[in-house]
Amino acid sequence: MRNLGLFIFFSILLHLTSLTGLSLYAPNTFGNHVADVTEIDFIEDSDLEKIAPAEKPVVKQLDSDNSLNADNEARFSSEKTQRVKVETKASQIGESRNQSTSQGEKQKPPVESDGEVPEFARAVSSNPNHVNPSQIGYDLPSDIRFSDTTNLNTDANIYYSFYDRIDQLVRVRWVERLDYYWNRISFEFKKENLVGRIWSTTFEITLKESGEYYKAVILRSSGYKPFDEAAIYAFKNARYFPNVPRAKVESDGMVRLKYRFSVHVGP
Repeated sequence: MRNLGLFIFFSILLHLTSLTGLSLYAPNTFGNHVADVTEIDFIEDSDLEKIAPAEKPVVKQLDSDNSLNADNEARFSSEKTQRVKVETKASQIGESRNQSTSQGEKQKPPVESDGEVPEFARAVSSNPNHVNPSQIGYDLPSDIRFSDTTNLNTDANIYYSFYDRIDQLVRVRWVERLDYYWNRISFEFKKENLVGRIWSTTFEITLKESGEYYKAVILRSSGYKPFDEAAIYAFKNARYFPNVPRAKVESDGMVRLKYRFSVHVGP
């Protein structure tokens, strides 16, 4: 095995139904180079059950020729309501929208999720210096069959534009931070400790009513501290998320959003 492929999976986690403990950190191997510190709070296992799940996962969509009318509730929410004859997902990693996949692209299919939470997915070269931020998609449930295009049943979400703004602000920062760490990890350490696993960080972000970043709490660690830190750093560095919907502000004047960021290190 000469090269390690790094596949990064990003999700707005809106269906936290069961959360379990915190994993132990793997060793940190970055020599004497120290990054700016991002402070992170952790939550105890006994407190996880107090955190209520939010609304259904939010995905992006384009108009589909496969659409039809139906009254049944969809699993996903998006900018508008859409029903299709058959739900499908593109077999190539890329923008998970209702469009054909470019024949010139040869990319590995996304790793399937647990069937509950679709995730943004980003394909990256095994050399992390080569970043292609356009290769973003979703990791969709395993019961949705592969096809040339992605077509999903969705219900309109009035907060879609807010979630989309967060995505645009956070995505690039997260990728850059991961690359920062990835470039400083030795090949031997990657091979012996990181390869062949999905490192998922589940966390809650708290914003002030103004949209300003306030704090982050790790609900479930990935097991590798740099990956946890990269997820939180993306929000802390973005600092401000404008136009917070009034309905998202809780009684204490705070906005709480749950996410899961995952790093899949493949052979």
